[in-house]
Amino acid sequence: MRRFIFIFALFLMAMPAWPQYKEPDDDKPVQRYANMPDEAVPYRRFTKPYYDWFVQTDTIAYNGAAQKRPDGDASKLDDIAVGFMAPVENNPESIFGVPMLHGAQLALEEANTRGGYHGKPYALKVHNESALWGASSTELVKMLFNENCWAMLGCVDGQNCHIALRVSLKLEVPILNVGTTDPTVTETRIQWLMHDFIDDRQQGYTLADYVFKTLKLKRIGVIRTQTRYARLGVAKFNDEARRMGRQPILEVKFERGDKDFSRQLTMLKNAKIEGVIIWGEAAEAGLILKQMRAMGMNQPVFGGSRLAYPQLLEVAGPAAEGTVVTTTLDPTRRDPKWLAFRDAYRKRFNEEPIDYSAYAYDGMNILVAAIEKAGLNRGRIMDALRDYQMKSYDGVAGKALFDHTLNNISPVTMARVKDGRFEYWPAPRQGGHEGAQSTSGGRGGQ
Repeated sequence: MRRFIFIFALFLMAMPAWPQYKEPDDDKPVQRYANMPDEAVPYRRFTKPYYDWFVQTDTIAYNGAAQKRPDGDASKLDDIAVGFMAPVENNPESIFGVPMLHGAQLALEEANTRGGYHGKPYALKVHNESALWGASSTELVKMLFNENCWAMLGCVDGQNCHIALRVSLKLEVPILNVGTTDPTVTETRIQWLMHDFIDDRQQGYTLADYVFKTLKLKRIGVIRTQTRYARLGVAKFNDEARRMGRQPILEVKFERGDKDFSRQLTMLKNAKIEGVIIWGEAAEAGLILKQMRAMGMNQPVFGGSRLAYPQLLEVAGPAAEGTVVTTTLDPTRRDPKWLAFRDAYRKRFNEEPIDYSAYAYDGMNILVAAIEKAGLNRGRIMDALRDYQMKSYDGVAGKALFDHTLNNISPVTMARVKDGRFEYWPAPRQGGHEGAQSTSGGRGGQ
């Protein structure tokens, strides 16, 4: 044993020195990942990390040969195909996927009105995002080999997006994600994805900041669905809360579609909480609010962006009053781009656009611009998307800013139910969110 230790020590001494941690140069701007507040920095009270994966200024280099592949010949194509994957049928999340599809369709129809790609029309190849884990794994393969798609726009479910992303690593097909709030998608640092949606890491940070710093609450309880969406969202909120010394004292769960929450609410009531975080869907949240108030629980309630829809108000009624949520869009703002999009969307689909509609519309316009800049070469199309790194895009959903992971880190908007409607304001810790002035209005009624 001693001989082994001696030989191992000699081996370590002979190894080259490991590169030391290097702070970013002072003269180079560094964007902290996901607008991370000081409290969220891991181990900040104890030590600096040996290497900070997310304190970067550049995207991870792509050294493959995708750009060297022959370009597509538009003269031999009937159309320029763009893949689309979202939950549009047989999926509880189709309430997000269908508006997302409509936003993408509107953007492509406008692009074709402008002349398409050198006279060839764009065509959207629609694929359903299945609610079954892993069932969407072949959709990107079909887009490439059966439909000759030049890129993909999607998806809503984080695990399906992860699968598509790993397929893209092999197939080298650009993905523009405009629907998932899953923060781990861009954390893979796979070079074939751009993410244009406000994720749950940013929402969790913002909500914790508001609950613990602005309102100075201490004893918080959490009630959430048994879904990946809620699990990841609450985890990001809990991370920030714990580092602020305010770990939620109780977390209870329920199944999507449940109607009776008396058991979970009794547990929260007995824990003598000062506030409740609901992470789930608007329909269940509305019932939770009604049952809370009926039990005499008058604590303030907070939640993530999936609560910021008219269904919450319809189900909860007066019980929703005062509820505060994070949201990815202020539909009451008077920005000309938003108003023009809203009018066109209403006329085309006879419905109100939601955040998924707006981000899909913006994302498709970004993708069309990349195709028209790069030509019919998937590697160069992704290069054109990488050009947005640390640059802003002024779209109908607001101003998007893409960091070195190509994640949209625009400030989060908050909403409060007041007099039966949502009113919006910029999140406190992020200052002036352009286009999110404090106004009064509601989704579907503005």
